[in-house]
Amino acid sequence: MSICIEFEHIETALKTMPVQSRTMLQLLLLQYIDVTQDEIDYMATDQPDSRFMAGNQPLEKSISLEAVQNVTSRSNQYKGYYRQKRERPGMHVEFLKETLALIDRKIRIVEHMLLESFNATEETIQTARSQAPSILLRQEIRKLDRAWDHEEIPQKDYQTQRLLLEFQALLRRRAIFRRRKKISEQEFVTAGTSSLKDHEIAHVWGIPLGSLAGRKVKALEQFLTIMQGYQDTASPSNEATQPLDLWRETFSTLAKRPIERSLVDYDGLEKTEELLMGKLEAFVSGIMTEPEESKFWTSITKINDTEFSGSWASHARSILAFQRLHALMNDMDLSEEALEDEISAKIMPKLADDQIATEEEEKPVELGEEGFGVINSFIGEQDNKRRG
Repeated sequence: MSICIEFEHIETALKTMPVQSRTMLQLLLLQYIDVTQDEIDYMATDQPDSRFMAGNQPLEKSISLEAVQNVTSRSNQYKGYYRQKRERPGMHVEFLKETLALIDRKIRIVEHMLLESFNATEETIQTARSQAPSILLRQEIRKLDRAWDHEEIPQKDYQTQRLLLEFQALLRRRAIFRRRKKISEQEFVTAGTSSLKDHEIAHVWGIPLGSLAGRKVKALEQFLTIMQGYQDTASPSNEATQPLDLWRETFSTLAKRPIERSLVDYDGLEKTEELLMGKLEAFVSGIMTEPEESKFWTSITKINDTEFSGSWASHARSILAFQRLHALMNDMDLSEEALEDEISAKIMPKLADDQIATEEEEKPVELGEEGFGVINSFIGEQDNKRRG
């Protein structure tokens, strides 16, 4: 039987459940569903009173303002962490898709330039394509520049060979970005199916971990029974659907909802924000070398879950970098003419005249009225009577 779960089914199921089970499900699905104030008040009231740990708990409990604030703070902390945990790879996938589309356009432009402007053959392009994974680009570019500096190669041949190297660099960059996209997509799917762990739920709720297992089993049984009822009503069949499939499908349905964007602050990535923006501009424009790009990609995507760096800020750090990358992509001129001009500038050899700085003629500095006033204030008043 095909499983069909709608978001309205999940909402209705939660509303019909008892408050204890509803609270448990909302914590399990905290990545997608907010805990309401009623559930926060219930958790604050349900916490055991430390004054009665040796005996029976009082039948009537009052809501402590401090307990409500603590539950709210811990709930928001885990909610932000799990949502950013999914938002981070989601932004990676979005950026990589846009960049791969841009690289594909550049590759088509380079192929067109080789065929139309530089009279390259299809065989030459195919040979360059097959050699792209193994060629040493930096050494080949240095060798080509050295031949140009020693006037061993004409400008047309230099530009042709340099354009072939740029073609190979784009092919290698596309392969690297495809691998990164595949990894990010896997991480995005894994993060989308992550629910709070038992000790985290107990931490938010403020109850002993040992009392959580029974409540969790009861809540999941009630929820999956309701969801099974929706399936039986939608498509009656003698086939039984496993609860695990329904639980996975619940997360799949919730994962289709739009990702809520986070507001994050700069926290010292690359030491200063100016240095970070400079590296982000170089990264998005593709002027970084492969080792530099690989190292920078690691620095803006890695997660620090150590005791000292902490896991809470790691996702926000990566989100900030990719928010800036997205803004840079939006500001770029991505027209065909602009991309062709960018590629043409890369393959243009450096001329000797461009390397010699022209010295400007020195012109005498003329002082104004204010300048003479400053000089006279240093000299002081002149006594004309002593002249003679």
